[in-house]
Amino acid sequence: MVKRVTITDIAKAAKISPTTVSLILNGKGERFSQETCERVFYLRDRLGYRVEKQVSSPKHKQLKRIGVVIPNFNQSFYNQVITGIQKSAGPNVLITIYEGANFSEEMQSGLRWIFEESLDGLILCGPFIDVETLYGWAETEGFPIVIVNSQSSVDDSDVWIDLHRAGQLAAEYLLDNGHRDIAVVVPENYTVTNEVLLSGFKEGMQEYHEELAEADIYPIVPTLQAGYELAKKVVLNKYTAVFAGGDEMAIGIMRGLVANGRHLPADQSVLGFGNSELGDYTTPQLSSIDIPSSDIGRAAFDKLEELSKNNSASRENLLLPIGINKRFSVKHI
Repeated sequence: MVKRVTITDIAKAAKISPTTVSLILNGKGERFSQETCERVFYLRDRLGYRVEKQVSSPKHKQLKRIGVVIPNFNQSFYNQVITGIQKSAGPNVLITIYEGANFSEEMQSGLRWIFEESLDGLILCGPFIDVETLYGWAETEGFPIVIVNSQSSVDDSDVWIDLHRAGQLAAEYLLDNGHRDIAVVVPENYTVTNEVLLSGFKEGMQEYHEELAEADIYPIVPTLQAGYELAKKVVLNKYTAVFAGGDEMAIGIMRGLVANGRHLPADQSVLGFGNSELGDYTTPQLSSIDIPSSDIGRAAFDKLEELSKNNSASRENLLLPIGINKRFSVKHI
């Protein structure tokens, strides 16, 4: 009997994840390099991969209602993640959004309650609870889960972005532009996320023989208003540049600095995180670390759909690329 070639076989030959192969073969490979796509199609033809029609089976659960857990409704980053999920899911899937149940251990019971909802699948963004517990809950309730950027471990994530590298990029960009007096503003309570982002930023500074002092780190609520209020206190005026770990905070900071009579970027530079479309409408337009938030949502849903059809599908994590959208809020000095 001739063994049927699978997506996993192509993934092993191409030395990439099965999820990446699946996305490319299903016409959703625009986020990957041309070289990677061409390699996948070449191996598909060389190995003789053929798509077989799916035979309906009661074991295959159709996704009709899914849940998505996010840390904060107010962050446009997560709004774009949800938009990506909606685009991939289509109009026939009901999506229920849950806020904040994953960032405090005191709220663990609240997260457990979400698993008891009548769902066909669940996507969790940045959960702090260990994956074995999450998998146990999912198995008890009988539906698949997909984890985006687990705070426990990168290896526990189905889809992830390299926050450490994002921090490095932010530091390198500001330092390349001559800045040495830099403040970093991060969302309060996002302990593990902040640690990873800050470790990358500190490492980026160390490459230039610079240090980020604890006094130069400002944890605030990740909102426009909190950023504005922080900047209005004049505590940021002593810095030539501010890196904010969220575009909403960055935009609030920009408005607060202008209210204090500062001119941007002549007096101070501001770098955001997330590359929200809001950055196109600020003056000056906000430079930002580019995180493919919509792609994260699409990839997460595609993985959830794959797991709903085959609960033994590979859980290898999918790394999505990051970069910098260099607009006009960072000045070279």
